[in-house]
Amino acid sequence: MRCGRVALVFTLVTTPLGAAPVFAQDTLRARPDSGARAAQSDTLKGPVTDSARPMPRALPTVPPEAPGGPLPAGTRYTFTRDSIVWSSAFTLADLLRTIPGVYVARAGFFNLPEYLVFGGRGPASLEIYWDGVRMEPLGPDSLYLDPGQIRLTMLRRIDVEPLPAGLRVYLVSERHERPETRSVLRIMSGDFSTGAYAGLLQKRWAQGLGVNLAFDFAGTDGASGTGRSDQSFDIWAKGEWLPRPNAGAVYQIRRQNQERSPVVFPSGTQALSRRKGTRTDMALRLFAETQGRVAALRADMAVGTSTWTKDSTIADQRVHHAQLTLGARAPRWTAELSGRVADRWTRSEATARMGWSPLPGVVIAGDARIARLDRGRTSRRGVASAGLGHGPLSVGGQVAWQDAVQAPSISADSAVRTLDQSVYVRFTTRPLAGQLALVRRDPYDPLALSDYAGFIPSLEPSTRATFVVARLKLQPWQPLTLDGWYAHPRRGFEAFQPPGHGRAELTFRSKFWRTFRSGAFDLRVVTAMEYWSRSVIGRDAAGLPILLPGITFWEYGLHVQLVGFTAFWQLRNARNALQGYVPGLLYPRNAQTFGVRWEFAN
Repeated sequence: MRCGRVALVFTLVTTPLGAAPVFAQDTLRARPDSGARAAQSDTLKGPVTDSARPMPRALPTVPPEAPGGPLPAGTRYTFTRDSIVWSSAFTLADLLRTIPGVYVARAGFFNLPEYLVFGGRGPASLEIYWDGVRMEPLGPDSLYLDPGQIRLTMLRRIDVEPLPAGLRVYLVSERHERPETRSVLRIMSGDFSTGAYAGLLQKRWAQGLGVNLAFDFAGTDGASGTGRSDQSFDIWAKGEWLPRPNAGAVYQIRRQNQERSPVVFPSGTQALSRRKGTRTDMALRLFAETQGRVAALRADMAVGTSTWTKDSTIADQRVHHAQLTLGARAPRWTAELSGRVADRWTRSEATARMGWSPLPGVVIAGDARIARLDRGRTSRRGVASAGLGHGPLSVGGQVAWQDAVQAPSISADSAVRTLDQSVYVRFTTRPLAGQLALVRRDPYDPLALSDYAGFIPSLEPSTRATFVVARLKLQPWQPLTLDGWYAHPRRGFEAFQPPGHGRAELTFRSKFWRTFRSGAFDLRVVTAMEYWSRSVIGRDAAGLPILLPGITFWEYGLHVQLVGFTAFWQLRNARNALQGYVPGLLYPRNAQTFGVRWEFAN
């Protein structure tokens, strides 16, 4: 395994690259994603090649439902529509693995569990908000959300806020700002009878009405071949009405059917049980914004329902919720107060959030939340961050405190108190950029991963730990980029956080402007590797340690775009690693997928 670590360090230090957060923008302020500016920044939005053709007038759109800035530099990653498409990611788990320190515990190929583990907190470290509404774990995942079940077809933007021991992910659904109809079609095939089909249709009218429709199907026989069938089918619809640019209503519904055959170990014993069920999320949102003397005032109200049904082994689950948010925004500060009530598990909660830049280069931000759970339980959380920047250099830090319940759906689960801190220094220049962070986390005993509890009944408790997390981006030539990160503990241990873990990507991307002056041609070639060292991740039923072997995974990818047509190819586990992300569950060797994507603006 020593050779894997040497290869990773060599790649990070000596090779020019591009990767994960090379596509994301880490921002001081939340970047707007509506109107003409967003349309111009998304390069895959059907480039206009005829200079005599007038650009259609941009129509007002629903503002993105993500917390605003200011935020200290380096505390948020923003993935735009363009970066999502060109990232080679098919699920949210694929995209989040590019965030420094994230480990995705993959059960195998498509449609199998992909739990995200971060900061020694297990999957409890992940919070996901879809258009401002927090997604509740339901069904077999009523303990934790599986980000591998969230497709990217219907998402316009993704904001990620890494905390010292957690991730907050804000999903912003697709929206359309042009009177021209926009449509997207993607077809993918691959090994193990894998097939995936996705489509998106968007239409806007000058009167303020808008319609967005999408579907996403993915199916495979699985790496083990005969007798298996893993598939999921998503349908999504969103209707918008904006009678004025600063007020409107939005209704959306997402329905996902999941079907998965049992997974067995090579020995013949069952590893993962069969899954079949349907998750449905519906939400109605009303919003309005006015410009006051000092700040712009905003009000959002949302009501919705999330259900898990059609499961033969688990009773139907249903959660009704309502949420009200009031906010104010000025050039140097933002403030927000939100309240939420629900009829199950988390009965009520209140959240306050603020960001302030008193002087140029100085940013202070924070949030606090208190929640009342059933059975008289209470969860409290608070985060404070600060940053100071001048020119290409900036420093900052975060403190996260919680006295919170891991899994509200477990009535016997009680609150656990932790205090986690991080400090970092970062620099940003044209050829070289990087960040070095020191993260300290309190002990924690994470619950077992839902789907893996049959053979990993308990995760190894995390001790008090101090991690060094480094990220480096090198771009000596515009088309060539090297981007990567590496996390290593100075002391302590964290569950499912290998003592040495890193990822790097070498990317060549060029539009060949001199040959194709219209910018109609785009080429991207990528080589990526992920490495982790050996560690103990849990205990079996007899109390014996379960070992995660150290391994290095390689991936290759190719994208070729001509105007609105894109062809892509990807090869995962390209060098035939003999182990997988989860002990006992092997990832297929040379897992190949390929396909095409068309985009139309008429």
